[in-house]
Amino acid sequence: MGKSVTVYLLSIAGLCAPSLCADPVLPHLFSEHMVLQREVAVPIWGWADSGEKITVSLAAQIAETVAGEDRRWKVALRPMQAGGPFTLTVRGKKTVEIKDVMFGEVWLASGQSNMAYALSGAVGAESEIPKALNPLVRFFTVPKRISLTPQDETLPANWELCSPDTAKRFSAVSYFFARDLYSVLNVPIGIVLSAWPGTAAEEWTAPDELRREPILAPIVQRWEALPADVKSFAAHPAEFSLEFDDFELSSENSSSNPSLPLSNFDDGTPRTATGGSWSYVWADAPGSALELISPGRGGSAYAARVAGTLDGTSSSELLGSFHVDGSPADLRAYSGIRFWVRGHGMLQVQLLQPSISDWDNYSIDSVRVADEWKQVTVSFKDLKQEGWGVAKPFTPESLSGIRIVGLTPAGDPDRPPSGLYEGMITPLKNFRIRGAIWYQGEGNTWRAYQYRTLLPALIRGWRQAWGEGDFPFLIVQLPNQGSSTELGDSIWAELREAQFFTARSVANTGLAVTIDVGDAKNLHPPRKAEVGQRLAAWALGTTYGEKIEYSGPLYDSMKISGNAIRIKFKHIGAGLEAHDGQLKGFAIAGADRKFHWAEARIEGQSVVVSSAEVNAPVAVRYAWAESPECNLYNQGGLPASPFRTDDWPGATYEKR
Repeated sequence: MGKSVTVYLLSIAGLCAPSLCADPVLPHLFSEHMVLQREVAVPIWGWADSGEKITVSLAAQIAETVAGEDRRWKVALRPMQAGGPFTLTVRGKKTVEIKDVMFGEVWLASGQSNMAYALSGAVGAESEIPKALNPLVRFFTVPKRISLTPQDETLPANWELCSPDTAKRFSAVSYFFARDLYSVLNVPIGIVLSAWPGTAAEEWTAPDELRREPILAPIVQRWEALPADVKSFAAHPAEFSLEFDDFELSSENSSSNPSLPLSNFDDGTPRTATGGSWSYVWADAPGSALELISPGRGGSAYAARVAGTLDGTSSSELLGSFHVDGSPADLRAYSGIRFWVRGHGMLQVQLLQPSISDWDNYSIDSVRVADEWKQVTVSFKDLKQEGWGVAKPFTPESLSGIRIVGLTPAGDPDRPPSGLYEGMITPLKNFRIRGAIWYQGEGNTWRAYQYRTLLPALIRGWRQAWGEGDFPFLIVQLPNQGSSTELGDSIWAELREAQFFTARSVANTGLAVTIDVGDAKNLHPPRKAEVGQRLAAWALGTTYGEKIEYSGPLYDSMKISGNAIRIKFKHIGAGLEAHDGQLKGFAIAGADRKFHWAEARIEGQSVVVSSAEVNAPVAVRYAWAESPECNLYNQGGLPASPFRTDDWPGATYEKR
């Protein structure tokens, strides 16, 4: 057997299963600095030995119970007004104390990457982060978890006080939402963040809801038709092992510019010849590690091996820097990078450049690894971005390193429908909340028509799980992004319409319109302050009864009058107005369903739309494009939601 040199030791914090820990045990949601929802009965629950007497005390309240045969116990405390700090004490065979407990307003924040987007990357972060010092605003981040069955508990996590250090890492939208709520309500604010980049809404939806609606059935059917190894990966970690050796910078003209050996690990170190080194991000893949093993490819010295297990939440990343301080190197003299690899699994190679900050790095397609050594050539001319981030030119004169993403033999398989609902939502359902904010939809744009049913199903399932009635559910409508055919179909417009329909038809929902704060070339626009502010305005104007205009104009009705159509809106506030000149973004069509750009003017509380090319109009559309040019607002400075008055089948009508 070969010897090995460990480069990064594996460090795993053991999970304390309720059945194994000393009694009594509380969920991770119950930790120091927690915020409990004011003015409602508050459940406190956990686990203990069957028959064990449990006494719970908090803020002069005392409640007693006995753990059942399933070891579970639960009590409910009377409603409390905002305030604190208090100490939660739970006595059984031992005593557990949780200090600095506050009562205030608790909101759940969920969705995909734009909800998870950190404050550090937002516009204005440089000035906002130093001001983010408020111990009465508190954050809890639910760790990523996929499950095929309901979970009682989150993975280990703690509440954190809002400080420059914690806020910069937290969701920017959630931070601005909490900041604005606190500024008006002046009570403790708790945000429970349960979000995952790149996820689809069906992953967050209760399984019964997906099976209830025929239009959603294909979602489940696609999953059930996948190979068994793909489905098993959702429930069980899979093994992988990748060995690397003999990295070199290759040249197309070896006579005038020979190739440069970059790393062969022969000296037992992970150094690179350019002055950097290899490292392993083991915190993102805690079931694996990087080692230098002997012998290497040539039968002597060393090779690098990354091995262990991965699950759907893990990300194995072997990082090679060109300089020890991370500064970029000029590799224009070379045509690419070559290396040898063997093992069990797959890999993807990415080149890192400072101009790309959104992870859409230049890369090659995934490569399957075999038992025998084989050479992988990464040609600079073949590299490409995947296309979901900001398009940037490749800069061989400024490359900071290499990222090798290790995968199991299954590659990067689909996650199961309801997998995040079971793993990251059901553990929260006993924790009282005031409401939820939701920023998601990018992952469902190609099935936007289906989203009309899917989003209400998600909301219905969450409300049933919490059993709190129709708690507020506030939706971020997708911003401007991408490009579409002029006056043609737009899948992003259809997704925004599905969000608008949900807000109009599902009780106690709201819509934060963001059509003016996106970026046509950036799926992750950095203007997050306006998003959080508009969510907070809706909550303040509805849930908390503040006398403010909390929404921009929302389409209400239309009336045909000769060769024009008059559009009426809700939420016009003090009146309608066009920003920056004449109204833009309106189109009109006759019975032939052919749209033409229209002239639009504000008349009182309506907009009148017409075109010399349409004598008998039947339909109007506004801001109907991926990145529309549009400028209708109310005088409160809030933008109008995109809309259409027709119901003609669009690009996603039959997509399931």
